[in-house]
Amino acid sequence: MTWVLFDYGGVICTPQPDSDVARLASAAGVPVTAFRGAYWSHRLDYDRAELYARTYSQKVAAGVGRSFTAAQVAELIRLDIASWLHLRPGTVTLIEDLATAGYRLALLSNAPAEVAEVVAGLPVAACFEHCAFSYSLRSVKPEPECYRAVLAMLGASPAGVVFLDDKSDNVAGAQALGIRSVQFTGPGQARAALAAYGVVTTPRS
Repeated sequence: MTWVLFDYGGVICTPQPDSDVARLASAAGVPVTAFRGAYWSHRLDYDRAELYARTYSQKVAAGVGRSFTAAQVAELIRLDIASWLHLRPGTVTLIEDLATAGYRLALLSNAPAEVAEVVAGLPVAACFEHCAFSYSLRSVKPEPECYRAVLAMLGASPAGVVFLDDKSDNVAGAQALGIRSVQFTGPGQARAALAAYGVVTTPRS
């Protein structure tokens, strides 16, 4: 049986909306452009749990020439989590259709513990047999170790998995290990791409 492995950010949820990034920047007291650069500069280290929330926030603060109070850090964490909870209804429907059709589903996401814990509690997460997050794997996509850890978790060979991710680097990283991979651009495109790999569902009318 083929496993279907989903990314979360940009696939199940939308990319961070500009309005949410603006709220984060406002809470930090800096312009959006400056905040966005500092936010992403150390994000993968946060995602792989080399930095924890407080230390990551201090790195972001240093990147914009500021220091954050404990209250600001708590608010930034809250807003950050919220910014990753805008689900794509079409992807949720696809996941539910795959589950109904009997396919084995799993999730692989670059995410820190604070975000991962909330995502794992979403109703759609119940469709997945495994939810793997970078913070617990201590590696991030597109690092080979990240994919190998998930294959071991699933008890699957690379050829037994179809992986969907919106980022070309992550798709390429999976393909380099022999994992059949699709660069996600939308739920309809993903459904068609899965069908090309023999993972067929019937869309609900």
